[in-house]
Amino acid sequence: MHLKRLILIPIIFITSFTSYCNPLNSPKEKNDDLILLLGLYSLLGGSCLNGPDLWARDLVSQSSVCVPVDLVSSGTNVEVYKERSLSVNYDLVKFARDFDTTTYPKLIATFGTPSDVDGDGKVKILVMDIRDGATANSAYVAGYYDPINFFPDNFLSRVRSNYAEVLYMDGKELIAALTRDPNAFASTAAHEFQHLLRFPRMRAANHNDEIWINEGTSEVASDIAGYGPQNSRMDCYSGVTDSRCLDGINGVSLLDWDNSSSDILKQYSFAYVFMRYLYDSSGTTEAEKQNFFKATVIGSGAGTRANTTGNLISLFRSSANFNSTLLGSQNSEVFFRMYSLLVAQSFGLTNNLSSVEYVSADGAAPATVDLSSASGNYLLANSPSLLRIIANPVLPTVNRLSIKQGSTNFYNTATPTVPGSSRKNYGRVAAGSTKGVFFWADSPAGLNVSVKYVQTNEDATTPTIPKKPRSLKSVIEETPTTGPVPICGIEFTNDSARTFESIPVE
Repeated sequence: MHLKRLILIPIIFITSFTSYCNPLNSPKEKNDDLILLLGLYSLLGGSCLNGPDLWARDLVSQSSVCVPVDLVSSGTNVEVYKERSLSVNYDLVKFARDFDTTTYPKLIATFGTPSDVDGDGKVKILVMDIRDGATANSAYVAGYYDPINFFPDNFLSRVRSNYAEVLYMDGKELIAALTRDPNAFASTAAHEFQHLLRFPRMRAANHNDEIWINEGTSEVASDIAGYGPQNSRMDCYSGVTDSRCLDGINGVSLLDWDNSSSDILKQYSFAYVFMRYLYDSSGTTEAEKQNFFKATVIGSGAGTRANTTGNLISLFRSSANFNSTLLGSQNSEVFFRMYSLLVAQSFGLTNNLSSVEYVSADGAAPATVDLSSASGNYLLANSPSLLRIIANPVLPTVNRLSIKQGSTNFYNTATPTVPGSSRKNYGRVAAGSTKGVFFWADSPAGLNVSVKYVQTNEDATTPTIPKKPRSLKSVIEETPTTGPVPICGIEFTNDSARTFESIPVE
């Protein structure tokens, strides 16, 4: 018997006190909504309560819908379901087999085994017409992982749990996009699977992981599964082909994310490139790189996870290919140097790394650091997946007059000098008076600040930290001329779509 059948009755009485979803606000509202729910369940035949069908979110109304499903394939590790009314022009049986035999073993070898809250030992993948309100040539949700399924179901909540490991994949717009990108479906599934593997580790550690780390890791997970390199990401990073990525990462923060920003596609691209650069720099063998990435998700022997930029760099310092003589021994110093090496090489400044200007403390005068030897160990050319950036370096089109934390300004004119009001981790690499980069390799809250999951008053209107599990979804922007491009991950907090960890810097 499925586990959720066994727990249904006690959950009705206890989850209003223990669930991570909002209970209804008043006794009258509870009764009214309960009547509506019971009426709806009778129409649906209760198939999501006691039958094989699955709950999914309506991303417009932020409530759950019961999706009638058919089982497409049941493998050793994965079950693939299809929404019964959906016609899918895609070989889901082959996808299921490939995910079961290739994606699943590769990613659990890298990130650890998934949770198994329902005790069946399998991950469910539901292919459905995701309720996202998408219209022709608009952005649409390609797939998502909803952590609500990690928790027991709350009968009184408008967002319901299957209490099982579930990924949701779009069987409509995403399938149509396969004519231009045959790997889009499988790559998105691998991306979302990393989120599923990561969430229980985050929850056990009682910390939210920084968005750029989580999303950047998922981007590389698609590569590890065999669906990379992410050429569209690198072209956006450089700003060489996609009009939505004009100016590339020029002036865009790697660390300070705002999902409502027009820069979000560039930030995804930046996160992919930086995380791929760290991954490839961490070892000389796949096993060494895999060990580094596994530690970032499940934690090191000392219990350190990559929930913050500082902890990510701390783990990188323990990786097989790390050289403290070349990169330093403090997290902020190492991050600065790796950041410097990446952005300088991304602008064709590999031969100008002998005199990198570095501000080591707020208000300090810049010192000169020689990173020419470090570039030998940490060349982009050593990362086959990133060779496209060498061939297509960042193409700046705007002369930036201010700078954000965690960002780089690229110049085809004389590079500005470090200002008198210098801040820690300001840096500059210049190629004479013709071009250069000026950057601030720091985050708004420093490198070691993390946000905890904390229970707060359920009636609070302005919680300062998230008290609900987060959902990350892959959104695809579709246009007639450029085709599909994944553009953002949006988190569900307090049962509504909103962004989090966006700290204004200017």
